[in-house]
Amino acid sequence: MNEETIPIMLVQQYAAKFGITFSSSLMADDAYKSKLIQLLGDAISGKRGAVTDEDVTSE
Repeated sequence: MNEETIPIMLVQQYAAKFGITFSSSLMADDAYKSKLIQLLGDAISGKRGAVTDEDVTSE
């Protein structure tokens, strides 16, 4: 697996559950990618609801 496979799979699982609720450009931004991946994982596992741009970009 290359390094993009897991994030892509995560986004696919998230989208199947919630639709796309955040800007895809955040995934391309290294400053936000890690936080976005964590939030997506939390949403998929039921620890939180849908992820928004504000969730990712807020401190």
